[in-house]
Amino acid sequence: MRIAAINSSYYGMKPADRIYNLGVKKIANYHILRGDQVYSGIWLPFIPEFGTTGGRADKYYFSVIFTWDIPHMLHAVNQVKAWGKQIEIGGPAATFMHNYIFAQTGIKPHIGLDPRFDLIPGQYALTFTSRGCPHHCPFCGVSRVEPDLIEYDVYPLAPMVGDNNILATSWEHQIRFVKQYQKYGRKVDINSGFDVRFFTEKHYELYSTLKIKTWRFAFDSLDYREDALRVADFMRKKGFDRHKVTFYCLMNFPGTTPDEARFRLDTIRDFGHNPYPMRYTPLNSLSHKYVAPGWSEEVLLRMQTYYQTPYLWKTVSYEDFQPGKK
Repeated sequence: MRIAAINSSYYGMKPADRIYNLGVKKIANYHILRGDQVYSGIWLPFIPEFGTTGGRADKYYFSVIFTWDIPHMLHAVNQVKAWGKQIEIGGPAATFMHNYIFAQTGIKPHIGLDPRFDLIPGQYALTFTSRGCPHHCPFCGVSRVEPDLIEYDVYPLAPMVGDNNILATSWEHQIRFVKQYQKYGRKVDINSGFDVRFFTEKHYELYSTLKIKTWRFAFDSLDYREDALRVADFMRKKGFDRHKVTFYCLMNFPGTTPDEARFRLDTIRDFGHNPYPMRYTPLNSLSHKYVAPGWSEEVLLRMQTYYQTPYLWKTVSYEDFQPGKK
Protein backbone atom coordinates (compact mmCIF):
# COMPACT_ATOMS: atom_id res chain seq x y z
CA MET A 1 0.00 0.00 0.00
CA ARG A 2 1.24 3.50 -0.83
CA ILE A 3 1.00 5.89 2.14
CA ALA A 4 1.50 9.67 2.20
CA ALA A 5 1.95 11.32 5.61
CA ILE A 6 1.73 15.07 5.05
CA ASN A 7 3.16 17.67 7.44
CA SER A 8 0.67 20.48 6.89
CA SER A 9 2.65 22.77 9.21
CA TYR A 10 6.03 22.24 7.57
CA TYR A 11 6.62 25.87 6.71
CA GLY A 12 7.07 28.23 9.64
CA MET A 13 6.20 31.89 9.93
CA LYS A 14 9.61 33.08 8.74
CA PRO A 15 11.45 32.18 5.53
CA ALA A 16 13.62 29.09 6.12
CA ASP A 17 11.55 28.00 9.14
CA ARG A 18 10.88 24.27 9.01
CA ILE A 19 8.49 22.80 11.56
CA TYR A 20 9.16 19.26 12.77
CA ASN A 21 6.02 17.13 12.98
CA LEU A 22 6.45 14.17 15.31
CA GLY A 23 3.03 12.76 14.42
CA VAL A 24 3.96 12.49 10.74
CA LYS A 25 7.21 10.70 11.60
CA LYS A 26 5.37 8.20 13.81
CA ILE A 27 2.70 7.54 11.17
CA ALA A 28 5.46 6.93 8.62
CA ASN A 29 7.26 4.48 10.93
CA TYR A 30 4.00 2.69 11.71
CA HIS A 31 3.41 1.98 8.02
CA ILE A 32 7.05 1.18 7.27
CA LEU A 33 6.89 -1.51 9.95
CA ARG A 34 3.80 -2.89 8.20
CA GLY A 35 5.72 -3.14 4.94
CA ASP A 36 3.99 -0.24 3.17
CA GLN A 37 5.62 2.16 0.73
CA VAL A 38 5.74 5.50 2.53
CA TYR A 39 6.24 9.14 1.67
CA SER A 40 6.40 11.66 4.53
CA GLY A 41 6.91 15.37 4.10
CA ILE A 42 5.33 18.43 2.54
CA TRP A 43 2.20 18.37 0.41
CA LEU A 44 2.92 17.38 -3.18
CA PRO A 45 0.06 16.66 -5.62
CA PHE A 46 2.31 14.13 -7.32
CA ILE A 47 4.86 12.24 -5.26
CA PRO A 48 8.08 11.29 -7.10
CA GLU A 49 8.46 8.12 -5.02
CA PHE A 50 5.13 6.91 -6.41
CA GLY A 51 5.79 8.17 -9.94
CA THR A 52 5.41 4.80 -11.63
CA THR A 53 1.77 4.68 -10.53
CA GLY A 54 0.79 8.24 -11.30
CA GLY A 55 2.49 9.85 -8.30
CA ARG A 56 -0.44 9.35 -5.95
CA ALA A 57 -0.78 7.43 -2.71
CA ASP A 58 -3.57 5.04 -1.78
CA LYS A 59 -4.06 6.72 1.58
CA TYR A 60 -3.23 10.21 2.81
CA TYR A 61 -2.70 11.40 6.37
CA PHE A 62 -2.70 15.15 7.00
CA SER A 63 -1.26 16.37 10.31
CA VAL A 64 -1.63 20.07 11.18
CA ILE A 65 -0.02 21.66 14.24
CA PHE A 66 -1.06 25.30 13.92
CA THR A 67 -4.56 26.52 13.16
CA TRP A 68 -3.32 29.15 10.68
CA ASP A 69 -2.10 26.28 8.46
CA ILE A 70 -5.60 24.81 8.17
CA PRO A 71 -6.72 26.77 5.04
CA HIS A 72 -3.79 25.49 2.98
CA MET A 73 -4.38 21.95 4.29
CA LEU A 74 -8.08 22.08 3.38
CA HIS A 75 -7.21 22.84 -0.25
CA ALA A 76 -5.01 19.74 -0.38
CA VAL A 77 -7.52 17.55 1.45
CA ASN A 78 -10.33 18.44 -0.92
CA GLN A 79 -8.08 17.77 -3.90
CA VAL A 80 -7.26 14.30 -2.59
CA LYS A 81 -10.92 13.72 -1.76
CA ALA A 82 -11.79 14.40 -5.41
CA TRP A 83 -9.40 11.61 -6.37
CA GLY A 84 -11.38 9.20 -4.22
CA LYS A 85 -8.45 8.38 -1.92
CA GLN A 86 -8.56 7.41 1.76
CA ILE A 87 -7.93 10.38 4.05
CA GLU A 88 -7.27 10.88 7.75
CA ILE A 89 -6.73 14.25 9.44
CA GLY A 90 -5.14 14.86 12.83
CA GLY A 91 -2.79 17.02 14.85
CA PRO A 92 -3.32 19.64 17.58
CA ALA A 93 -4.94 22.19 15.26
CA ALA A 94 -7.35 19.53 13.98
CA THR A 95 -8.39 18.88 17.58
CA PHE A 96 -8.97 22.58 18.24
CA MET A 97 -11.01 23.09 15.04
CA HIS A 98 -12.44 19.67 14.25
CA ASN A 99 -15.96 20.99 13.64
CA TYR A 100 -14.68 23.58 11.16
CA ILE A 101 -12.61 21.00 9.28
CA PHE A 102 -15.56 18.60 9.12
CA ALA A 103 -17.79 21.37 7.76
CA GLN A 104 -15.23 22.17 5.03
CA THR A 105 -14.34 18.61 4.02
CA GLY A 106 -16.95 16.19 5.34
CA ILE A 107 -14.13 14.33 7.09
CA LYS A 108 -14.11 14.00 10.88
CA PRO A 109 -10.59 14.66 12.19
CA HIS A 110 -9.05 12.52 14.90
CA ILE A 111 -9.28 14.32 18.25
CA GLY A 112 -6.41 14.20 20.73
CA LEU A 113 -3.64 11.60 20.84
CA ASP A 114 -3.92 8.60 18.53
CA PRO A 115 -3.06 5.35 20.35
CA ARG A 116 -2.18 3.65 17.06
CA PHE A 117 0.89 5.81 16.62
CA ASP A 118 1.77 7.26 20.03
CA LEU A 119 4.20 4.51 21.09
CA ILE A 120 5.72 3.61 17.72
CA PRO A 121 9.50 3.18 18.14
CA GLY A 122 11.96 4.99 15.91
CA GLN A 123 14.63 7.64 15.62
CA TYR A 124 13.06 11.04 16.27
CA ALA A 125 14.19 14.63 16.79
CA LEU A 126 11.56 15.07 19.51
CA THR A 127 10.20 12.78 22.22
CA PHE A 128 7.61 12.79 24.99
CA THR A 129 8.20 11.01 28.29
CA SER A 130 4.86 12.21 29.68
CA ARG A 131 1.68 13.89 28.55
CA GLY A 132 -0.65 16.47 30.01
CA CYS A 133 -0.52 19.29 32.54
CA PRO A 134 -2.51 19.85 35.76
CA HIS A 135 -3.02 23.54 34.98
CA HIS A 136 -5.79 24.69 32.66
CA CYS A 137 -4.36 28.03 31.60
CA PRO A 138 -6.87 29.90 29.39
CA PHE A 139 -4.25 30.59 26.72
CA CYS A 140 -3.04 26.97 26.41
CA GLY A 141 -4.49 24.06 24.42
CA VAL A 142 -2.66 21.22 26.16
CA SER A 143 -5.67 20.13 28.21
CA ARG A 144 -7.71 19.73 25.02
CA VAL A 145 -5.14 17.60 23.20
CA GLU A 146 -3.79 15.76 26.27
CA PRO A 147 -6.52 15.86 28.94
CA ASP A 148 -5.01 13.03 31.00
CA LEU A 149 -1.67 12.95 32.80
CA ILE A 150 0.34 10.05 31.38
CA GLU A 151 3.82 8.84 32.33
CA TYR A 152 5.51 6.58 29.79
CA ASP A 153 7.76 3.79 31.00
CA VAL A 154 9.44 3.42 27.60
CA TYR A 155 10.14 6.17 25.09
CA PRO A 156 12.76 6.90 22.43
CA LEU A 157 15.55 9.26 23.45
CA ALA A 158 15.84 12.39 21.34
CA PRO A 159 17.69 15.73 21.56
CA MET A 160 14.43 17.59 22.26
CA VAL A 161 11.92 16.67 24.99
CA GLY A 162 8.40 17.98 24.46
CA ASP A 163 6.74 17.14 27.81
CA ASN A 164 4.31 19.92 28.58
CA ASN A 165 5.00 19.86 32.31
CA ILE A 166 7.67 17.37 33.27
CA LEU A 167 7.75 18.68 36.87
CA ALA A 168 4.10 17.65 37.24
CA THR A 169 5.08 13.99 36.87
CA SER A 170 5.97 11.79 39.83
CA TRP A 171 9.39 12.16 41.39
CA GLU A 172 10.08 8.53 40.42
CA HIS A 173 9.39 9.32 36.77
CA GLN A 174 11.72 12.32 36.85
CA ILE A 175 14.52 10.26 38.37
CA ARG A 176 14.08 7.58 35.68
CA PHE A 177 14.07 10.28 33.01
CA VAL A 178 17.32 11.80 34.26
CA LYS A 179 19.01 8.39 34.49
CA GLN A 180 18.00 7.63 30.89
CA TYR A 181 19.37 10.94 29.64
CA GLN A 182 22.56 10.59 31.59
CA LYS A 183 23.21 7.54 29.42
CA TYR A 184 22.23 9.55 26.34
CA GLY A 185 25.28 11.72 26.91
CA ARG A 186 24.29 14.52 24.54
CA LYS A 187 22.83 17.96 25.09
CA VAL A 188 19.11 17.89 25.72
CA ASP A 189 16.56 20.64 25.17
CA ILE A 190 13.63 20.31 27.59
CA ASN A 191 11.72 22.56 25.27
CA SER A 192 8.56 23.37 27.22
CA GLY A 193 10.70 24.14 30.22
CA PHE A 194 10.27 23.86 33.96
CA ASP A 195 7.16 25.09 35.77
CA VAL A 196 8.24 27.82 38.22
CA ARG A 197 5.33 26.87 40.50
CA PHE A 198 6.90 23.45 41.07
CA PHE A 199 10.62 24.16 40.60
CA THR A 200 12.76 23.80 43.74
CA GLU A 201 16.40 23.27 44.57
CA LYS A 202 15.95 19.49 44.47
CA HIS A 203 14.81 19.77 40.85
CA TYR A 204 17.82 21.89 40.03
CA GLU A 205 20.17 19.36 41.65
CA LEU A 206 18.55 16.52 39.71
CA TYR A 207 18.41 18.11 36.25
CA SER A 208 21.78 19.84 36.51
CA THR A 209 23.37 16.40 36.15
CA LEU A 210 22.27 16.53 32.51
CA LYS A 211 23.71 18.55 29.65
CA ILE A 212 20.83 21.04 29.57
CA LYS A 213 20.96 23.12 26.40
CA THR A 214 18.97 25.99 27.92
CA TRP A 215 17.09 26.25 31.20
CA ARG A 216 13.60 27.29 30.11
CA PHE A 217 10.91 28.77 32.36
CA ALA A 218 7.81 30.92 31.87
CA PHE A 219 6.47 34.11 33.41
CA ASP A 220 3.19 34.31 31.50
CA SER A 221 1.02 35.76 34.26
CA LEU A 222 1.34 37.93 37.32
CA ASP A 223 -0.67 35.25 39.15
CA TYR A 224 2.59 33.43 39.85
CA ARG A 225 4.87 36.45 40.05
CA GLU A 226 6.34 35.32 43.39
CA ASP A 227 7.43 31.95 42.00
CA ALA A 228 8.85 33.47 38.82
CA LEU A 229 10.95 35.93 40.80
CA ARG A 230 12.04 33.21 43.21
CA VAL A 231 13.29 30.99 40.38
CA ALA A 232 14.89 33.87 38.45
CA ASP A 233 16.80 34.88 41.57
CA PHE A 234 17.75 31.27 42.33
CA MET A 235 19.20 30.74 38.84
CA ARG A 236 21.10 34.03 39.02
CA LYS A 237 22.66 32.98 42.32
CA LYS A 238 23.70 29.71 40.67
CA GLY A 239 25.75 31.79 38.25
CA PHE A 240 23.49 31.63 35.19
CA ASP A 241 22.68 34.51 32.85
CA ARG A 242 20.83 35.08 29.58
CA HIS A 243 23.09 32.68 27.71
CA LYS A 244 21.69 29.69 29.62
CA VAL A 245 18.35 30.82 31.11
CA THR A 246 15.27 31.88 29.13
CA PHE A 247 11.87 32.91 30.43
CA TYR A 248 8.93 32.82 28.03
CA CYS A 249 6.65 35.81 28.60
CA LEU A 250 3.20 35.79 27.03
CA MET A 251 1.97 38.92 25.28
CA ASN A 252 -1.16 39.85 23.31
CA PHE A 253 -3.51 37.85 25.54
CA PRO A 254 -6.98 39.43 25.96
CA GLY A 255 -7.32 41.20 29.30
CA THR A 256 -3.60 41.98 29.56
CA THR A 257 -1.86 45.19 28.56
CA PRO A 258 1.46 45.98 26.89
CA ASP A 259 2.61 47.66 30.12
CA GLU A 260 1.92 44.51 32.15
CA ALA A 261 3.77 42.36 29.60
CA ARG A 262 6.69 44.78 29.59
CA PHE A 263 6.84 44.58 33.38
CA ARG A 264 7.33 40.82 33.17
CA LEU A 265 9.87 41.10 30.34
CA ASP A 266 11.81 43.85 32.12
CA THR A 267 11.80 41.88 35.37
CA ILE A 268 13.46 38.88 33.70
CA ARG A 269 15.92 41.13 31.87
CA ASP A 270 16.88 42.84 35.13
CA PHE A 271 17.72 39.46 36.65
CA GLY A 272 20.20 39.03 33.79
CA HIS A 273 18.23 36.28 32.04
CA ASN A 274 16.83 36.12 28.53
CA PRO A 275 13.21 37.38 28.21
CA TYR A 276 11.38 35.79 25.30
CA PRO A 277 8.10 37.46 24.24
CA MET A 278 5.57 34.87 23.06
CA ARG A 279 2.74 36.17 20.91
CA TYR A 280 -0.66 34.72 21.80
CA THR A 281 -2.91 33.40 19.02
CA PRO A 282 -6.41 32.06 19.81
CA LEU A 283 -6.92 28.32 19.39
CA ASN A 284 -9.54 28.92 16.70
CA SER A 285 -7.69 31.52 14.64
CA LEU A 286 -6.98 30.87 10.95
CA SER A 287 -4.34 33.61 11.02
CA HIS A 288 -1.29 34.16 13.22
CA LYS A 289 -1.82 37.93 12.96
CA TYR A 290 -4.42 38.14 15.75
CA VAL A 291 -4.26 41.39 17.75
CA ALA A 292 -5.98 41.48 21.15
CA PRO A 293 -7.97 44.50 22.38
CA GLY A 294 -5.61 47.12 23.78
CA TRP A 295 -2.74 45.92 21.59
CA SER A 296 -1.61 46.82 18.08
CA GLU A 297 0.52 45.22 15.40
CA GLU A 298 3.03 48.04 15.83
CA VAL A 299 3.37 47.43 19.57
CA LEU A 300 3.70 43.66 19.08
CA LEU A 301 6.42 44.06 16.45
CA ARG A 302 8.25 46.59 18.59
CA MET A 303 8.11 44.41 21.68
CA GLN A 304 9.19 41.24 19.85
CA THR A 305 12.08 42.97 18.10
CA TYR A 306 13.36 44.73 21.21
CA TYR A 307 13.19 41.93 23.74
CA GLN A 308 14.42 39.22 21.38
CA THR A 309 17.57 41.23 20.71
CA PRO A 310 19.88 41.45 23.75
CA TYR A 311 22.08 44.01 22.02
CA LEU A 312 19.10 46.37 21.92
CA TRP A 313 17.94 46.04 25.51
CA LYS A 314 21.53 46.24 26.72
CA THR A 315 22.25 49.48 24.83
CA VAL A 316 19.03 51.46 24.39
CA SER A 317 15.84 51.97 26.38
CA TYR A 318 12.55 50.65 25.08
CA GLU A 319 11.21 54.19 24.82
CA ASP A 320 14.15 55.31 22.65
CA PHE A 321 14.15 52.21 20.46
CA GLN A 322 13.01 52.89 16.89
CA PRO A 323 12.33 49.75 14.83
CA GLY A 324 14.11 49.87 11.50
CA LYS A 325 16.68 52.39 12.73
CA LYS A 326 20.31 51.51 13.39
